[in-house]
Amino acid sequence: MKPFVLMSLIACGCLMWGTMLWAADTGGEASFQSLRCNTCHKPDRRSAGPSLPEIAKAYNGQQQRLVQYLKGETEPLMDLGKRQVMESKLEKTKEISEAARKDLADYILSSGGK
Repeated sequence: MKPFVLMSLIACGCLMWGTMLWAADTGGEASFQSLRCNTCHKPDRRSAGPSLPEIAKAYNGQQQRLVQYLKGETEPLMDLGKRQVMESKLEKTKEISEAARKDLADYILSSGGK
């Protein structure tokens, strides 16, 4: 492999890893933004996916259940026929720390009342 290609791959990997670590260290809202959850899930309306209030209502304060879903351990409480789209997105939430997943779940659940 050519040195330039190898260095490019290493740089991309470091950038992705750094983004995940930054998201893990700056709270649930930052994780929500950096993982690009906001692309489909809006705080005030349904978009490509359910709104944050819809998710919060479905999970009704069940933070651990939402964390388990973000880890890929349980089925979602909401099935809107977009399961395949979410599968690839969940790969990112599986890679962040347990604390970051809990912060992310807390942010989602607390956004339901905003």
